[in-house]
Amino acid sequence: GAVPAVAASGVKTLANGKTEVNLSSNTTLGSVGGVVELNIKKYGKVAVVRTSKSVKGFSVINLSCPHAGVIVKQQSGGWVCPPSRGHGSEFALNGNLKVGPATSALKPIKFTATAKKLTIN
Repeated sequence: GAVPAVAASGVKTLANGKTEVNLSSNTTLGSVGGVVELNIKKYGKVAVVRTSKSVKGFSVINLSCPHAGVIVKQQSGGWVCPPSRGHGSEFALNGNLKVGPATSALKPIKFTATAKKLTIN
């Protein structure tokens, strides 16, 4: 099963406006299914998900539901838009849409990755 998301550590904002996540500070991301969450000014709440063992095996997704903008919560191995505030859309851990009313996936965010760090554009 998925490991509950933890707050990212070792995060710094670079002069060019990109956000760098130090992978050795975020051991959760060492395992497939690992998730860290962070806030980035230009995107809001974001998750970094380890999707495979490859160096570039990550998804970076905006946690704002594309249906009505409610922040999704991690649940049952994926993300759910809470019915109390949203409308119950469900997404896979990598952000892919599973159940509406949303009609698209959680918005992917471009990034680059090396063995040591992940840089969110």
